[in-house]
Amino acid sequence: MKIYDISRDLIKSLPYPGDEPPRLRAVHRMKDGESYNLSRLETSMHAGTHVDAPLHFIADGKDIAAMSLSAFVGECVVLTVPKTPLDAMYFMKRPFAPRILLHGKGQLTESAIGYLYNQGCVLIGTDSQSIGSYSDELSVHVALLGYGVAVLENLELRNVPDGRYMLYAAPLKISGAEGAPCRAVLISDEEEPQA
Repeated sequence: MKIYDISRDLIKSLPYPGDEPPRLRAVHRMKDGESYNLSRLETSMHAGTHVDAPLHFIADGKDIAAMSLSAFVGECVVLTVPKTPLDAMYFMKRPFAPRILLHGKGQLTESAIGYLYNQGCVLIGTDSQSIGSYSDELSVHVALLGYGVAVLENLELRNVPDGRYMLYAAPLKISGAEGAPCRAVLISDEEEPQA
């Protein structure tokens, strides 16, 4: 078994343009004579590796706490994609799993989103900061989230070969939040090299 940590560090990853960077502030420190260490975290729900809930782009959509965890645990496929629009035909020629992680800058088209939903896709992830393009954030998010397809963003897929894996990427349970950070990992049947 081989485990890939595909999460970006919440504090060290670049914030989305316009967002403030996350801050970790020391509240109590043992080096200052306290009996314990305690920190306070201030962050956007969309910093580091995170999940978008429907509420992020749909006014009456589910918050992150109401989303089913089943979307975030299970079989997935990692695909390296070209920097072009990705339509339904593109995905018809590729391996399918209910969870698809995209490595690269390809942008989903409306036909791809409909096709993937009809095939039973429950989650789309990307190693980009957003599943939508910077020029068209809204339509891709609204289409995916409207279908109930979970969106997992800002993954670290550089060292992950294309293929099939088990995904574990549960978001933090935060009532009323439109998204949440998560720790995402992939597990393959491949053996870990012996030292």
